[in-house]
Amino acid sequence: MAKTLWDCNSVQAKKTLRVLRKKALLLPGVSSTQDTNYRLHDLLHDLARNLLQPELGLSIIEAHQQLLERYQTKTDKGLWHSLPDDGYIYSHLTWHLEKAKRINEIHQLLKEETPAGDNGWYWKCERQGNTANFIKDVSRAWAIAAAKFKENPTESISLQCRYALITTSLNSLASNIPPELMAALLKNKIWTPAQALAYVRQNKEYSSQVQGLEAISEYLPASLLPEALDCAREISHKRYRARALVALAPHLPNLLPEALDCARGISDEYSRADALGALAPHLPNVLPEALDCATGISNEIYRANALGALAPHLSDVLLAKALDCATGISNEIYRARALGALAPHLPDVLPQALDCARGISDEYHRADALVALAPHLSEVLLPQALDCARGISDERYRADALLALAHHLPELLPQALDCATEISYERYRADALVDLARHLPEELLPQALDCATEISDEYHRARALVALAPHLPELLPQALDCATGIKSEYFRARALVALAPYLSDVLLAQALDCATEISDEKYRADALTALAPHLPDVLPQALDCARGIKSEYFRALALTALAPHLPDVLLPQALDCATEISYERYRADALTALAPHLPNVLPEALDCARGIDHEYHRADALTALAPHFPDVLPEALDCARGIDHEYHRADALTALAPHLPNVLPEALDCVRGIDHESDRANALLALAPHLTDVLLPQALDCLRGIDHESDRANALGALARHLPEELLPQALDCAREISYERYRARALFVLALHLPDVLPEALDCATGISDESDRALALLALAPHLTDVLLTQALDCARGISDERYQARALVALVPHLPDVLPEALDSARGISDQDSRARALVALVPHLPEVLPEALDCARGISNQLFRTYALKDLIKTLTPSSVDFPLWQQILDGLASLTRRNFFEALPQLAPLIIKFGGIEALRETVAAVEDVSRWWK
Repeated sequence: MAKTLWDCNSVQAKKTLRVLRKKALLLPGVSSTQDTNYRLHDLLHDLARNLLQPELGLSIIEAHQQLLERYQTKTDKGLWHSLPDDGYIYSHLTWHLEKAKRINEIHQLLKEETPAGDNGWYWKCERQGNTANFIKDVSRAWAIAAAKFKENPTESISLQCRYALITTSLNSLASNIPPELMAALLKNKIWTPAQALAYVRQNKEYSSQVQGLEAISEYLPASLLPEALDCAREISHKRYRARALVALAPHLPNLLPEALDCARGISDEYSRADALGALAPHLPNVLPEALDCATGISNEIYRANALGALAPHLSDVLLAKALDCATGISNEIYRARALGALAPHLPDVLPQALDCARGISDEYHRADALVALAPHLSEVLLPQALDCARGISDERYRADALLALAHHLPELLPQALDCATEISYERYRADALVDLARHLPEELLPQALDCATEISDEYHRARALVALAPHLPELLPQALDCATGIKSEYFRARALVALAPYLSDVLLAQALDCATEISDEKYRADALTALAPHLPDVLPQALDCARGIKSEYFRALALTALAPHLPDVLLPQALDCATEISYERYRADALTALAPHLPNVLPEALDCARGIDHEYHRADALTALAPHFPDVLPEALDCARGIDHEYHRADALTALAPHLPNVLPEALDCVRGIDHESDRANALLALAPHLTDVLLPQALDCLRGIDHESDRANALGALARHLPEELLPQALDCAREISYERYRARALFVLALHLPDVLPEALDCATGISDESDRALALLALAPHLTDVLLTQALDCARGISDERYQARALVALVPHLPDVLPEALDSARGISDQDSRARALVALVPHLPEVLPEALDCARGISNQLFRTYALKDLIKTLTPSSVDFPLWQQILDGLASLTRRNFFEALPQLAPLIIKFGGIEALRETVAAVEDVSRWWK
């Protein structure tokens, strides 16, 4: 930089810098790199500014311009991204351009392209590991554009939209990079710390930001820690902000009090205890408070978990207090869990924890407690734990306990294996062997293999052998021999399939021989089909085996399964094999399955389908082919009519009904004859949209015969919208006969849309629903149809809902019909602690309370979960009209939408178009469309 500023060579510049440094006129600079750099002393800086005009005859603006002109001579064709980096200019170029009043060049800089069509400035910043600089420049350019609104509205709005599009493109990039990858890129020095931090900051998901900071914090130099701290402080969600501050605390100890304040402010008791526990290693004096918080948790499972998290950091005095808390947990399972967590830090407590575990009556949880204690038990206590495990009567749970203990009892593995072999029920013995296999030393594997081969049930023997195979590669031949010796061809085939991924080429050939010797054609086909992906070189042989299957059904299945794996050279052979199948149905199945790989086969498949004698199968085949050949529908109808079985005929006719309305009476008759109620109800649901007024009474009679109330309510809902007025009373009687309040309310609501007199009854039914979520949903559905009198009753019902989220939902639904409720609904919405639910409630109120729009926008922007934030912002902008938005609010809206991914921003653009036109005119909209094309090209 000095070389360019002073217009001299490198040697002269370095010499001058050293002289100034020796005279204390320059101070050492702060940098994230190892390069030597300096910063100007404030006194010297002020002196230089004062001497510009009298000594050099330059104004401040002219000085900036002169520096830029010197730099521009070093560019290629005036493109700033071609400028060599000197460690200074890339970070300060837009600042100098702004001070030089060359504002248009800032915007042009961010439009520059490389010969490859990438964004030039981003490409150069990214290559230098300085993505943060690009983001900073976009923010600066956006702010400059916004400030110029009154001067040039069209340019201001179009540029703001462009920078929002660039920002959302970077958001999409940032959300696709997992924290583990960022850490690996830093560790291997592929990325710079500044680059990683820029991506963390650009990610708008709070949980992802925290994970990113946790992953990269150890790699951040001191110069970047303030920026990381800003990132943490900008997280509005207290729990995540506390986590982020904790992640940075080892590097910035002064942050700990701030993190503590965040943790103390978390309302949820479990989350507060969790945050305090995370702080405990860094703030020992916080531990008493954290423990008090944990002991005050009402939910015993959360209390046990919180005690476990705090235990490693507690002093002896606090451990005694934690022990009292743990022993006071009434639930034996959670008490054992808490004692197990404390035990490693209170060795004297281990016997008590083990006694507690042994006293758990439920054998499953007793086994679970033994598993948790095992890593901490002494050599004296481990045999007692083993005895406890052996004393579990349920073989499955005993096996589970032994398996889990075995991992921590390497010297007792022989005993654990003995216990497993003693399990009488072969399924659980196989389970035990499967889980033990990964822990067994080499010398015990043969014993486990013997145990597996002694299992008489072939399926479980095969399962155990398959599980052991990866751990005894030298015994794979023996395992394969065991598999080939299984009498049941079904289980032999299953064993071969499971072993295949671990077999060598030599053993795969043996497995193939074994598969081809399976006499049952179905199992042979199954084995060959499953082996095929592992045997690319023997696919021709597998295809030959498939062609040799006598059963045409299984041959067709084998061909279908093999088809995706066959190379082009083998597909014609598969086609020949399919056409050789004499039975029309199976030939049609095979040809239809091959069609996606060989489209030219479709006409032949149609001919085969037409030749199928069996009506149901021919109808099925023709219906499957209909999307390719609509002309076959009449032919398929004839086939369907010839089906004797009522269910299959109804099924075929229902599938055809949308294409052939004249078949509806016949299809309804078939449906009425179906004995199984669920099938009958589903068939009615499928037919309902197509039924005529003449057929609807018959359908209603059919529906009334359905006893299952959920099915009846669903079918009533489907039929109600199609029923003529004279049938509605009958439908109402049918709904009233439903005893379960939730289903009756659902049916009455649908009918109330057509029978206003039913509304009081429907409302009474809704208010009687015990589940508050369902009650709120029922009120939401009824609200638009209620009279003034009924609305008052509905309001009382909504006020009686205790859950703040559901109460707000119900109140918001009533607002359009009860304007006086607005203040109450607003208070209810503001009182919702869950940010997502609060934002949704406020967004719903915006059309009725336009003044709430900024508050709803702030709330929506603050939602930590990106998916929920996206939904809230999209819902919000649907309520906007040009008359309701002024320029400051426009800026808030655009800033909020810029926190989304590019795809979601694209989806929101149609709703923004009227606002863009209002503030910038049609030309601003055209420029925004051009910006969409640019960012789509720059960041694919």
